[in-house]
Amino acid sequence: MEIIIKINKCDTCKHCSHTGGFTKGGAKPCCDHDQTIKEKGINCFKRIIPYTMRYWEVYNREFAVIKKIPDWCPLKRGYTY
Repeated sequence: MEIIIKINKCDTCKHCSHTGGFTKGGAKPCCDHDQTIKEKGINCFKRIIPYTMRYWEVYNREFAVIKKIPDWCPLKRGYTY
């Protein structure tokens, strides 16, 4: 049996995390996939996913919004989910 999980952006991936709410400038998205940690190290600031900041009027603050799935994504290179 084959199971296919469609992931169009990092937000829907279970490995997508963030640097923490106390990060200067706000939390930044990072990848917590085991292979990314092996390649880039445990420092989450070395595993940041490319993002842009967008202002959200409901909360009167800016949020990091992921631009696209990066080329270094382990899932794009054939590693398991």
